Amino acid sequence: MIDDIRYLIVFAKIAEVGSMSGAAEALGITTATISQHLTKLEKNLDTALLYRNTRKQALTPDGESLLETARAMLDLYEKGIIGFKQRSTLMTSSLRISIPAMFINSSFMDEVARFIGENPDIQLSIVCSDNRQDIIGENIDVAFRIGDMPDSSLKSKPIFSFPRRVVASPDFLVRHGPIRHPRDLAAVPWIGLTMRADNRHFRHPSGEECGIRYTPCTRVDNVAAAYQLALRGVGLAAPPEFMVQRDVADGALEWVLPEWSQEPMRVYAVWPSNVSSSSVAYRLIHVICNALQHVSAMAA
Repeated sequence: MIDDIRYLIVFAKIAEVGSMSGAAEALGITTATISQHLTKLEKNLDTALLYRNTRKQALTPDGESLLETARAMLDLYEKGIIGFKQRSTLMTSSLRISIPAMFINSSFMDEVARFIGENPDIQLSIVCSDNRQDIIGENIDVAFRIGDMPDSSLKSKPIFSFPRRVVASPDFLVRHGPIRHPRDLAAVPWIGLTMRADNRHFRHPSGEECGIRYTPCTRVDNVAAAYQLALRGVGLAAPPEFMVQRDVADGALEWVLPEWSQEPMRVYAVWPSNVSSSSVAYRLIHVICNALQHVSAMAA
């Protein structure tokens, strides 16, 4: 049935332009393919549709009877499919992306702002959330995500990574100290994140490693909120270094077990597998990747 629809479109185009070569040019296929499609349609219908020789062609009575149906198929194709492709081309100037809210006050936004400035014709919509968005369900063209990517039908590309460290306010450490080893961290209040597991893995320069699990006293869905609660002495948090360096320098926060490190957090660009490599989505991925892929720490 699907093949017959294709053949009907070819037949209508032949009748419209008056030749197979003209139909081939109009539809962007070869004359040989046009001839094969017409022959297959005639075979399927068990009738001749065109009288043809090397110099001219004319519709048979059965061809004239079928032409109205074929024209309707051609009209649907040209108004529907071709029109949709044209609209899609126009819509490529709009882009919807998702970024972690924690990047709002970072150099990541410098690159986004630079992309906007260099592409003034692109209408950019940005979702800022530390929670992972449903890329397909929310019509997101590109999402920038933190943490390892689970297996899925989505495409992904690592962009950069940044270090993170445990911090707490001085008065919190007075109330819950001393903290001498990562094992001690399991027994003190933490500010948990809804999008992250309640565990941490630490490594010492000596080679010693230690993993802990903890039960948060408070849970939030935003890294910036966890950082602000840590500032106010609610619990421990492990935000990226770029977010807290100023408050550590001012004495409002302190590094906890600064000699112990955690794995840097990786940032990925994630997008639907059917996004065209010529789209503005790919252009943005390329720009961000080139600007930040060698970044190991982001300065606010």
